[in-house]
Amino acid sequence: MKKIVILGAGIGGLSVINELRQSHAPLEDLDITIVDEDFAHFLGFTLPWVMRGWRDAESVPIRPSAQTLSGITTVTGSVVGIDTSARTVSLSDSSTLDFDALVIATGARNALDKIPGLSEAAARGDAVHYYGVAAAGEARRALEEFSGGKLVFLVTSQPYRCPVAPYEGALLASDLLNEKNIRASVDISVYTPEKHPMPSAGPYAGPQLVELLGDNKIAFHGEHATERIDPDEKVVVFEDGSTVSFDLLVFVPPHEPSVTIDGAEWIGVDPQTMQTTHEGIWAIGDTTSVTSPSGRPLPKAAIFAKNGAKAATQNLLHYLDKSDRTAELSGLGYCYLDTGQHRAAQGKGDFFTLPHPAITLTEPSTGQHRDKQDEEAEWRDMWESRSGA
Repeated sequence: MKKIVILGAGIGGLSVINELRQSHAPLEDLDITIVDEDFAHFLGFTLPWVMRGWRDAESVPIRPSAQTLSGITTVTGSVVGIDTSARTVSLSDSSTLDFDALVIATGARNALDKIPGLSEAAARGDAVHYYGVAAAGEARRALEEFSGGKLVFLVTSQPYRCPVAPYEGALLASDLLNEKNIRASVDISVYTPEKHPMPSAGPYAGPQLVELLGDNKIAFHGEHATERIDPDEKVVVFEDGSTVSFDLLVFVPPHEPSVTIDGAEWIGVDPQTMQTTHEGIWAIGDTTSVTSPSGRPLPKAAIFAKNGAKAATQNLLHYLDKSDRTAELSGLGYCYLDTGQHRAAQGKGDFFTLPHPAITLTEPSTGQHRDKQDEEAEWRDMWESRSGA
């Protein structure tokens, strides 16, 4: 019996299970195992809702039911290593799993210590982020207690999950401060190493977003790479020597892959098949490094974890002689951007278009915000319901 091992039960890993079930390939003689630390995940776009106060932190995690994972062996544990030659996965409890085919979907994790002074500023409560369920709750409390001054949103490094998140966060913070009737006493700015927002989307969406920020009296400062944080002076020091002071810093934390192979950081894959440099091993989602045909990095976004799962699963089945077909990664993607007042804009299109993607933002609307809510509800129902995935 051939063994398929899926590492990570987030959007990517669960999408692989969906694709296997929908493939119509004979699966009876396949042993399918999925590994996760706690079998709880979330859609990243729900975290700014927690920061804004629209959701409680406790309502965000999605925990697949036993029924939705029926027929799949579940292993709770942390991956500490992958032996690509022996074709084994090592877990933190010293156990190992053999595989004939492996899909790595372990995502990215926060790495605050990569920026000197950042962890200390966070420990003092002067710097917060919303790239985690508990952290988003802390950001909410910090904004509720904020009484005025300089509110700085900072992208500390690249790449990071969800290209619109820092800008969405600034817009939602502005919305919250308007609700508190103190917006006039707060100066909001965004600093990022990017030349403009959403560079993977091409040349149009970023300037549109900068204009949207300006309409909300939020200053945008591109091409500012962070060197360190001075927690005593509450100052961000950039690599070019410039600085900005803050009363409250809301930051996008540095990221790193949760699992690596070959000693690399982000796992390199074939941008069409999602296979790594090792036969029978695929990687999808945030843990990967994928370059689009126009030379831009593919965003670390849920839609591309799903697209990657579709391609990797079909190619895995072909590798195991369960299908005559192969598949290529789709560049079709989209992203919602909450702008406040329960409105959202959307950027949608083909990220693989040449000479560059031509994605633009739609006008914000309450309907698109509801569409975003519906997307989470449908995914949650798929995995928490008794009817199965």
